[in-house]
Amino acid sequence: MRHFTLFTFLYLAAGVCLTALALGHPNIAQNLKITLLVNAGVLYLASALSTFRFWHQSVLRNQARLRDKPAWQRNFITIAPMLIIALTLVTAIPDLVNHNWATKTIAGASVGLLLILVSAEQLFIRSQIRQ
Repeated sequence: MRHFTLFTFLYLAAGVCLTALALGHPNIAQNLKITLLVNAGVLYLASALSTFRFWHQSVLRNQARLRDKPAWQRNFITIAPMLIIALTLVTAIPDLVNHNWATKTIAGASVGLLLILVSAEQLFIRSQIRQ
């Protein structure tokens, strides 16, 4: 059975925004258009995969395997998604603001968007496990 979550719709919304940006501006260079469309395709793929049960179950299995690991590994794996989100935002936002939200910087930051969404989804699933 398919399982739609908030993150399924976030992946879809981000993919639609990137697709609209790539197809809506005729003056975009071909390589930037390809980059935006590929990143949108990866987001569409992530939205489709997030509807399957194995997507959620893999995080649960990884969380169960962590119980056998030393404390430093458990803590690192718990903190890693937060670090990924923070580092991606710290590097992407100033770059976007300094370049006045240019299409080239948006294309570069769109890769980070997938990392942020996947990391946030993992954090959300793990917080549900703890409750």
